[in-house]
Amino acid sequence: MFHHATQSFHKVLAGLCSLLPLFAFAQGPALKGRIFVHWGYNRAQYTTSNIHFTGDNYDFIVHDVLAKDRPEPFAFGAYFNPKNIWIPQYNYRVGWFASDRWSFSLGVDHMKYVMVQDQRVQMTGTISADRSVKYAANDAHDVELTSDLLRYEHTDGLNLLSIDVDHYDQLWHSANNKHALYLTEGLFTGPVIPRTDVRLFGEGLNNKFHLAGYGIGAQGGLFGVFWGRATARLGLRAGYIDLPSVLTTGTASDRARQHFWFAEQYLVLGVLIGK
Repeated sequence: MFHHATQSFHKVLAGLCSLLPLFAFAQGPALKGRIFVHWGYNRAQYTTSNIHFTGDNYDFIVHDVLAKDRPEPFAFGAYFNPKNIWIPQYNYRVGWFASDRWSFSLGVDHMKYVMVQDQRVQMTGTISADRSVKYAANDAHDVELTSDLLRYEHTDGLNLLSIDVDHYDQLWHSANNKHALYLTEGLFTGPVIPRTDVRLFGEGLNNKFHLAGYGIGAQGGLFGVFWGRATARLGLRAGYIDLPSVLTTGTASDRARQHFWFAEQYLVLGVLIGK
């Protein structure tokens, strides 16, 4: 009986060994050495954050501020007309497959961050009457963030320029190896370069692009290859953004700083170049 069991085990082992070439070599479209380019759009969500404003005659914090993104209403001309594609919340990226299972890429996530207007929050710190008679204070109190006190948004936008490292696990491939579906996991980090539109005590402007901080996080999703060249990627990114140097009113000494967590969902379409 033991002899028959041993023979059966050897047959199963031989069968498994015969399948090893299927796993040892990439199935589906070859990825190694190829370049990819993609473009698409995103939605984003943010945790509350404390925003610390400093400048001549004021140093105060507004606490637990709510913010949201600002997606462009869907219209064919807004999302597919080349002259308008820079208006929505977009993503673009170029990358390289070091192997069939690893890629490195560089790109921009153009998110938008908008403080919810007229919310009620706690304010701590000091504001001199020389800066604002109406909002002069030197103790903790609740305020309503009306437009004459504060408007604050990164809408041109909250631009994360990141380096991504991604790993690919193949879930499926077609018999002709022209189509494939992968599960992806990765990490990203890079500088955040917002163009911040601020009005503080009625003063401010839509600032220039400025290196204000950095972002870091992880991501996962699905990556599809079709006809050996076209690609689609559906993903979720989550991470942390720290902005210690945000431009505000345009006066050199006026700054804001904040940090928060974010989640981003994106859909991008692209192409594989090479081979």
